[in-house]
Amino acid sequence: MPKIPYKDQEVDATDVEFNTRREDWNEYQLMDGTIIKMKPVVSEIFKVPNEFDNEGNPVYIVRSNNVLVVRSPDNLKKKP
Repeated sequence: MPKIPYKDQEVDATDVEFNTRREDWNEYQLMDGTIIKMKPVVSEIFKVPNEFDNEGNPVYIVRSNNVLVVRSPDNLKKKP
């Protein structure tokens, strides 16, 4: 069992195997015309033993990386 930081302590968490069902992009349009697309990509999921949220669901710790795409109007781009 790996040790995972949780609530200012290290806990023995269970590594949970998973299958990716869908990874969607979040898209944001900035007021300057730039479009930012971001997608979290999960690498690891851990279940914290004997911890539950306010609705009684088990607590999971998710490790992920963000994939970011920026599309800016030409007038905002650095000139070569």
